[in-house]
Amino acid sequence: MHRLTACLVLVGALIVAPPAASAAVPPPPDLLANSGFESAAHGQPLARWTCDAGTTAAWGGHSGQYSLTGTPTLTTTAECAQSVPVRPSATYALSGWVRGGYAFLGTELGGTWSPPSGQWTRLSVTFTTGPTTTAVRVHVHGWYAQAAFAADDLVLSGPDSRTTVPVPPIDLAPSETTSHSVRLTWTGSPGASRYRIHQDGVLRATTADSDPSVVVTGLAPGSSHVFAVSAVNTAGESALSGPVTANLMPAQDAPPYAPRSLIATTPAPGQVWLAWEAVQTAGDGYQVYRDGTRIAWSYGPAYLAVDVPAGEHTYEVTALNSAGESPRSNPVTVTAT
Repeated sequence: MHRLTACLVLVGALIVAPPAASAAVPPPPDLLANSGFESAAHGQPLARWTCDAGTTAAWGGHSGQYSLTGTPTLTTTAECAQSVPVRPSATYALSGWVRGGYAFLGTELGGTWSPPSGQWTRLSVTFTTGPTTTAVRVHVHGWYAQAAFAADDLVLSGPDSRTTVPVPPIDLAPSETTSHSVRLTWTGSPGASRYRIHQDGVLRATTADSDPSVVVTGLAPGSSHVFAVSAVNTAGESALSGPVTANLMPAQDAPPYAPRSLIATTPAPGQVWLAWEAVQTAGDGYQVYRDGTRIAWSYGPAYLAVDVPAGEHTYEVTALNSAGESPRSNPVTVTAT
């Protein structure tokens, strides 16, 4: 859920996200935290949720890598719930994707459900808070003694709280470190509408939405930086998360050699899976080309192309470091369906 990198309001040096597919207005902030259950990548699959026994985050989601799975028993519905600060007398929309056994999604102010299905099904419900309501309890669960269910990409949209400051983000971690950039990810804070990124003790930027991921660029090869993140809504700003240190890849004197042994397979309609031998000096990742045109960047020596037009296509890959781009790999031709 929400695996697109956040758009940013710049403060000082540049922080950017990967180019968006269009200039469309971003969706409203998701007030739920860990709504795609991607915190499993940090070893805390149900962070920010209070769950019954028989629930966990399993590999394979509607989007991203993980989804919630719950196995009801005779005495439990395998419920997961999260308390979210809200505004009184305000309207909110709650949605999510479910599959498997009976699945229920809602709050104490209303909900919806889905019968058993082997396909991902979207559930949605709207509700209006009362004049004294300052928090709602969002829940998702199955039904007693019924089949296991899965849930993913839950979204609670509406105005953030004016009365409750968010708790600090957790699980801040650097990844995809290159010679000039680093990706930061974290488990978000319930009720947060955006986040502030602090670098070496200085505010660097404020995200434009609640997506718990950014890419910091414009850094020097071989440099080291300490990052922390705070959560923000109209009630104020949280304390900082725990700090993390990111060490950038060193500068190189020459571009990498061309990647070798590129292979391509078609695991599903509209998909092409590419893999190649890692290049030791490719500190800045790889560029992927289709039919002579660059289509993507990959941090590691593999890439899954989706929404591939049907027909025959030729793929090539190059390696990157601070000194430049390698020659192209051997071409491979594959037919997409």
